[in-house]
Amino acid sequence: MTSSGAAEFLRKKESSAKCRDENGPSAKKALMNFDGGAKETPLNTEEHNIQDAAARLLKRDKLMFGEVLGFAETTHIEFKNFSTQNILEYIRKTLPNYASAFANTQGGYLFFGVNDIGEVIGSHSKVEKEALEKTVADTMGSLPVHHFCSSQAGVQFKTHTLSVCDEAGGLQGYVCAVRVEPFCCAVFHNNPESWMVMGDTIERLSVRKWTELMTAADPDLSKLADEFENELSLSNSPPLVKPVYSKAGLQCVSELQECLYPVGSNEIKWKPETICADLFSEYPGLEDLMKKQIHPLNKGVLIFSRSWAVDIGLPKNQDVVCDALLVAENAYPVLYTVVKDASSAESENSRETAFALKQKLVNDGGYASRVCVIPQVLHLNGTKNQMEVAEDDVPQQENLCDYPSLYPENYILTSRDIPAFLRALVIVVLRFKSYLSDHLGCEIFNLLTLKQYELLSKNLHKTKEQFVLEEILYICENQPLKKFVGNEICRSVTRVAFLSGNFPEVKHIVADEAQNFREENWHLCARELVKNKSGVFWVFLDFFQSTHPYGCGLKFSELYPREWLTKVVRNAKQICNVMFKVMGEILQNRNTYMPCKVLAELFTQAECAHSLPGDYIIKKNMGTLEMAEYVTGKCNSYIQQGYPVKDIAILCSTQHAAQEFGQILEPELKKRVRKFRVRLVLGSAENVLENVIVLDSIRRFSGLERRIVFGIHPVPAQEEVKLNLLLCVASRANTKLHLLYHKEETFLRDSPLDDSLGYGH
Repeated sequence: MTSSGAAEFLRKKESSAKCRDENGPSAKKALMNFDGGAKETPLNTEEHNIQDAAARLLKRDKLMFGEVLGFAETTHIEFKNFSTQNILEYIRKTLPNYASAFANTQGGYLFFGVNDIGEVIGSHSKVEKEALEKTVADTMGSLPVHHFCSSQAGVQFKTHTLSVCDEAGGLQGYVCAVRVEPFCCAVFHNNPESWMVMGDTIERLSVRKWTELMTAADPDLSKLADEFENELSLSNSPPLVKPVYSKAGLQCVSELQECLYPVGSNEIKWKPETICADLFSEYPGLEDLMKKQIHPLNKGVLIFSRSWAVDIGLPKNQDVVCDALLVAENAYPVLYTVVKDASSAESENSRETAFALKQKLVNDGGYASRVCVIPQVLHLNGTKNQMEVAEDDVPQQENLCDYPSLYPENYILTSRDIPAFLRALVIVVLRFKSYLSDHLGCEIFNLLTLKQYELLSKNLHKTKEQFVLEEILYICENQPLKKFVGNEICRSVTRVAFLSGNFPEVKHIVADEAQNFREENWHLCARELVKNKSGVFWVFLDFFQSTHPYGCGLKFSELYPREWLTKVVRNAKQICNVMFKVMGEILQNRNTYMPCKVLAELFTQAECAHSLPGDYIIKKNMGTLEMAEYVTGKCNSYIQQGYPVKDIAILCSTQHAAQEFGQILEPELKKRVRKFRVRLVLGSAENVLENVIVLDSIRRFSGLERRIVFGIHPVPAQEEVKLNLLLCVASRANTKLHLLYHKEETFLRDSPLDDSLGYGH
């Protein structure tokens, strides 16, 4: 069969399978042409008669030696004489070729022990009947198949073993007949004789991979249209705008706008309510001040923020109490900046924020109508006469109704303008740059889920304004994460250092990866410190990724308030699927140190928030050198493709294993990449920000991530956390995950314990 004929055959099988899944089985069967094509041809009368004769023959108990069968070979009947003493091996070699051919067409019969003219010869008497039948069953069961349909069945067949006797009735052996049924999809006699260059190695293609390549087709654009909904089109949009799509079935921009910024029918709604409540509690007089500004408007929304400048990516001004954006019917959009004390710089800062917001509404949010955002500075502790307005925009006034015509009247928002304005604002405030942006050479933006935005706007954004860098303390368990966060973000310490240190200036504490903390009084110490300073205490933890078989010093039932984030955005779809599978297995084990009931509820809500593809490869029963060669070859291939070495991490079950594996890997790796003039360095997890390949333990890499991750035999000494460690290494990979398992269970294990008990000092 030619390659084009094979491709045509497979595509027809695929098409038929889809029709069967949708409409039920088809009566037509495919018959192979001599040129390798496939045509729909029913059995003719002669073929039917011959097959009926074969079926009648198989109802007999025995055949006579030298007897000539009453039918001949046809397209669907084949005779094979045993021309060798090793009959079982002959069956193993011959049966796959004919069985796959029959299964891929209309089925057929293969007779062993009959010569070409239909004369019964049989096998020699030394071969047992049971051995013949077992050999046939094993051979048929090993035939590679590829399903295009929903079935997972193998090739259906039936074996008939008929005794062959001489005239005296003595046993002369057997005729073994195999009836092969037509197969729903594609059957192969072996893996295809096709190879692919993978890095520096040549690998034979599996049936699955070969079939995927042979049947590859352009994507179904109609299906793509069904899976995504266009939220912002380039047509009738500003020239710098980028298209925005949402996944079908999730909240669209209009629904998000109704949740975040609903417009009252006869009132000005104040949003978000939690921020409003906090601000009015902290700053008496603020509510009355804002009421004076919006009177007598009665339809729209007033959107408060600790800092609209921060919301759109500008620096925070510490003198600003808050900002409020007014979007109301029959009024210009106004950005109020509330300050405590007068400053000549406030007007300029407010003007810059308003201008940047206007640009983003157009270029990012796609707002296509005439738009202005008028800045206005309000003094919280001032009187009406002291109230200042940004010069050159509007003169001093008491309320919005006194605005002169700085802009033409067609810049005033109407009832038709407001929904479009607010939808553009939703896109502006909910978008964040994807981790794929730099690598794909284009900008990809994801919309935050409503839950994520509520969490950020209610708490995290509040801290952006209130926190002073020196007052924040970040606590984690391991040194690499401590160094990563402490690099220009805030002061960071390990849990051990926190318990032994003194931090008089600290007001706020963030404890991260707390599921891996030790059972000590760290939580009580941190809570008392924050309580005495009226600060904020955040604890981030994921019990699914606990890497030690005991508690972490927290009473989960006492942790309130709580926030849940269940949408995965940092890992490719294939890696998400692996993570969810492992999480399900972890729940089945129900470890006593985990709040299993709560985690089970969270697991039902877990989902991948995108459909971005990635790679997941698993290799088992590997030798040590085989592992090193695989990693070397893949790294070499990635570097040739243009990936920087800082995209790669190699993670082992323990630090000792990483050191041992590095001694084997490094010389070969350097030799492979030398010709590409790449400066290659293996570094520890502490070097995650540098241009090195990280080689370290899974636990020490906790909380960090890289685009490509190799998990080297992720099997810990403690069996009870085996699945948790697997989840940890999978979650560290953004787009490509390679899991390599050694043929020895205790590969590079230095002791019954591992580095889960000592990292963090």
